[in-house]
Amino acid sequence: MSGSGASRTTSGVDIGRPGWTMLASSNITNGAFELFREAREATGGPPPHVHRERDEAFYVLEGRYLLVKDRDEMELLPGDFVFVPRGTRHGFRTLVAPSRTLILVAPPGLEAFFREIGVRMGTGESALEAMTALSASHDAHPVE
Repeated sequence: MSGSGASRTTSGVDIGRPGWTMLASSNITNGAFELFREAREATGGPPPHVHRERDEAFYVLEGRYLLVKDRDEMELLPGDFVFVPRGTRHGFRTLVAPSRTLILVAPPGLEAFFREIGVRMGTGESALEAMTALSASHDAHPVE
């Protein structure tokens, strides 16, 4: 791909949140999207939330997830893909450990949120407490 303008990363970048790796930053994608890999060694996941300015997509690599999209729940298995348009209530949790998924965010802009929520959760805050505290400065808003 030399000379084609293509960029490549092989291992990703640790973003300081356990289990999270940035595979493609907005710098690599020319501002089009961000791509993360999340590995969970225990069951769990974020509370239902909305991104008002960003679409999000999930591709399951390993394990089982329960994804909430609007008011619908669906079980996701390896190879399953789900697109969540901006403004859609969603959340997910792992049903078995370990589980791994790819998370695509477009347009980019959640890297700092993912880093900061990891720091807050590392000090003992719950995912809901951390997300609520960060929602004013990041596009991740908890909802019932």
